[in-house]
Amino acid sequence: MLMTDDMIRSAVHEGNLQIHDFDDSCLHPATYDARLGEEAITSSFREKINPSNKGLFTIPAGDFALVTTHEKFKLSASVAGHIGLRSHYSKKGLSLLSGPQIDPGFNGVLVVGLSNLSPRDVTIPYKERFCTLEFYKLAEPASVLYHGEYQNQKGISPRDLENLVEAQGMTFGQVIKLLGDLSLNVKSLSDSVTFLKWAIPVAFAIIAILIAVIR
Repeated sequence: MLMTDDMIRSAVHEGNLQIHDFDDSCLHPATYDARLGEEAITSSFREKINPSNKGLFTIPAGDFALVTTHEKFKLSASVAGHIGLRSHYSKKGLSLLSGPQIDPGFNGVLVVGLSNLSPRDVTIPYKERFCTLEFYKLAEPASVLYHGEYQNQKGISPRDLENLVEAQGMTFGQVIKLLGDLSLNVKSLSDSVTFLKWAIPVAFAIIAILIAVIR
């Protein structure tokens, strides 16, 4: 059963769903919006940064990024979650690439993968609501709780960093820049050809006139 706002409040109050730094303004009729947290990294820069230092985080055009949520979540055996991207950022060209399921028993911050598919940089202010979570009340408690590698995660893991650093080849953003530079070069060449198509006949005409005058 999809939990409504009142059901989410009750679950938080009863401890079946823990949301560290819960903000009632992030609660909607059937969702809770998570905010941009204290760690982020992009595939081009490849070093962790804290968005709170500048008050924002920018994902270059074509880049992939990992970001953490400001909130920490703990789900009981009777609650599961689903994560999605807010439509505000989908319309800007961002795509959420993380696994959508949050299993019962999960505890920690969420590390969310974002890909900027637009030709422009996309900026997310620190603590801005960027992803939305649905919570489900299970018909009966799960018999086995989540105990995977992301349990109790506090931020972007060394494994996440290793995967980014070891990634080979050009990033999508670099490809876009290369194509943009190539387009400019082609336009420049096209302009030069257009000029020559006009200048060469004029030059021949001037030479013909000079020859006629000399004779």
